[in-house]
Amino acid sequence: MSANSDLEACIDWCRTNGSYVDDRIVFKLTEKVGITAVASEAISTKKPLISIPKKLLITNEVAMKHFDITEPVVSRGNPNVLGQLLTAKLKFGSDEECFHRPYIRILPLKLDQPYFWSADQLEILKGTDLHLMLRQNLAKMASEWIDVLEFLKLKPNDMQFYNKLKSSQDIDILSLFLSMNEISIGTSWLSFPAYVWATSIFNSRAFPEIIMNSQTSNINQAFLYPIVDLLNHKNDTKVKWVFENDEVSFISLESLKKSEEIFNSYGDKSNEELLLNYGFVQENNANDFTRLSLKLEKQMLDNASSFGIDIKDHIVADDCVQFKLTNEQPLPDSLLEMFNFLCKLKSESQLTLRGALEGQDELHEILIQKVDFFKKRSKINRPLAASTDLIATIKQYLNSDRRIYNNSLEALQKLQKQTMRKNAISMTSFKTIFKNDKEFANSLLIAFGIANFEDFAKQGCMREALLLWIVRVANKDSYPRKLSYAPPRYIYDCFQEVNRSIVIQKEDVMEFMSFYKKLFPNLSKKIPETFDVGNWGIRQFIVADNVMDRLVWTRKQTQEPYFILQNKI
Repeated sequence: MSANSDLEACIDWCRTNGSYVDDRIVFKLTEKVGITAVASEAISTKKPLISIPKKLLITNEVAMKHFDITEPVVSRGNPNVLGQLLTAKLKFGSDEECFHRPYIRILPLKLDQPYFWSADQLEILKGTDLHLMLRQNLAKMASEWIDVLEFLKLKPNDMQFYNKLKSSQDIDILSLFLSMNEISIGTSWLSFPAYVWATSIFNSRAFPEIIMNSQTSNINQAFLYPIVDLLNHKNDTKVKWVFENDEVSFISLESLKKSEEIFNSYGDKSNEELLLNYGFVQENNANDFTRLSLKLEKQMLDNASSFGIDIKDHIVADDCVQFKLTNEQPLPDSLLEMFNFLCKLKSESQLTLRGALEGQDELHEILIQKVDFFKKRSKINRPLAASTDLIATIKQYLNSDRRIYNNSLEALQKLQKQTMRKNAISMTSFKTIFKNDKEFANSLLIAFGIANFEDFAKQGCMREALLLWIVRVANKDSYPRKLSYAPPRYIYDCFQEVNRSIVIQKEDVMEFMSFYKKLFPNLSKKIPETFDVGNWGIRQFIVADNVMDRLVWTRKQTQEPYFILQNKI
């Protein structure tokens, strides 16, 4: 029987068994997207366009009756494992006389979801959230498959594969699955590929059972809904599902023009969800998002939570925290707070402006890496055994993620500028210090050949200059006359505070010895008016290094250091 004949037979079967399908709906079979439904004339009605009796649905109740069990099967939180196994059996089993056969025949063997792509095609997705979700989902499906077979005391067709899954926790399930035979009409219904196929059918077609039963014990319980599941999904489509008189009805809440496609909506989906569940992505998807995952030690995550960082809902594993980025919210507050916390010093009891700016820089580096990654991946410059449509879909997904990361990057750059403007009174640029402290600038010209601020990068002596200036500030009262440039008071105060509380170990001295000997006593002899007034001993530099940790932020984009008052943010 041809695909068109199967489609007509399914519609006839539904109508014969009490279904209503509006005559203005025309179902077409196209090579590009499979079955579509279009309006043969303008439709504007709030009445059902399609109504299907409950007896035609494939529900968990039907599956329990078929397998002759009285209690539902739930595996890994999925209440649909039994329905999925039944769907696999109806498609790949030998029961030609089953009641749902006309419907089962039109369920396509070839699916577009990434589970059924080649290894070469999936290689392009490596490093993306989608590739990670693919592996996680396959591992979950494998556990479900094992659980439901064991519950029903059924023997899988491939015991070697079954035993391998059961015996190892670290198995590469994706590689194993890719090495198995492609789905065909000869596939065993007890095989893992058949279960993955049936799961994908449920993911792309099933409807929530809560439509029929608001008291359902599991909101994830779903059922297959003949005819209505032929309608393609589209975000933002306004539809309504109603259960009355033992029928589930589909109502479109939109006015349809002649020849316009009639869409269903399973809820607003991101491109990742669309690709994993349906095999396509949507251009300019307003519901799209990506995830930024951070692998951190469990203790660090515990400390962050105890400190008050709101990451409870973002922890996805003992050592992983994950933040959702969208075009509407490119920089969640919890993400920014987390990076501020990661840059917090042990000596700090609160989140500071320095930590916020430093955290923004760290996040900036990660976002740049993400943008570059997706930019390179989207340039598919090697031949792929794939249709131009699939290649376009892959590029669209990659570019969609890149745009979100790019939006986050632009938002972060804007935020950092705003943060600096807002807190300008609490920040002092070392460039400004170099410009105004003439005596110190002249000493650097003699000592290092620094004629202008740009020379610091060329000579690689920014750290030395910062430490020397901090010690100079500590010695300000020892100079015979006031410094021509009055340094911010908080720098001097911080030095005195650290000097009083610091405990210097032998290791600290040894660490600074080579640095110190490189500068002294040469500088005190060469430029005594600057570097031989007050205390220029090695201890001063160890203290200054601690002060620099607390007060100095070097902006990564410009490599310009700023002294920052320890403000709470």
